[in-house]
Amino acid sequence: MTEPCTLGYHKIRGLGAPCRMLLCFSGEPFYNKAYAGDLKEEWFAKDKPALVARNSYINLPYVIDGDTVVTQSNSVLLYLGRKLAIDKDADFFANHQALDQCMDLRNDLMKIVYPFSGVCKDKADFPAALERHLKGAAGHFGKLEQGVRGPFLCGAAPQSADFHLFEMVDQHLAMVDQTDGVDFDFAAFPKLAALHAAMKALPELATYFKSPMYTSWAFNNAMFTHFLGAGYGDGPYGTTSNELFDPKA
Repeated sequence: MTEPCTLGYHKIRGLGAPCRMLLCFSGEPFYNKAYAGDLKEEWFAKDKPALVARNSYINLPYVIDGDTVVTQSNSVLLYLGRKLAIDKDADFFANHQALDQCMDLRNDLMKIVYPFSGVCKDKADFPAALERHLKGAAGHFGKLEQGVRGPFLCGAAPQSADFHLFEMVDQHLAMVDQTDGVDFDFAAFPKLAALHAAMKALPELATYFKSPMYTSWAFNNAMFTHFLGAGYGDGPYGTTSNELFDPKA
């Protein structure tokens, strides 16, 4: 990229985390546009109407790379993976299928971390809802476990799906660890555990793992979620920011 791209998403980890991780892994500086408590003004009233003219599908996350605007989570990851020469053409379908499986897992997770589906209506219901969710999540993890060629999904180097898979494993580990009375045997998925550890050990991601994007941003939207993550504490969620992040700094 001749000029830094802009990655736009909520000021949370969520679907933005894999995209930010991928950019950090590439070593490319990028503008981290993070919408927060003023989402209505900054996104819905300001940025979204302007971007609709450039891409009718516009949503969060999005990436702006020169004249190109790409949106929808998996499309953003695939675009960045190809543009930054992280994804390999020979592994396109294996990588893409893993991305879709990760999204299926995440969609199930969203039913319990937010009240909107009616599955988990408030924070008091969350521990029981998490236990129920983990029974179904084991099926997703089992499929992904079988898909790992080792140490990463498609072999020796991470591709775009690995970043989404890492975030899903990391979030589930945190939820189990931080929710009283809930247990889950991740030892049943040794390849996923090894992939998670391998991602954490990548020197290219050291700056990311030390940054607030990973250490203190809420896992989910702080205004609505049943689970924030211990690093977030009491916030604050704050206001929208647009900062140039240099992974090599």
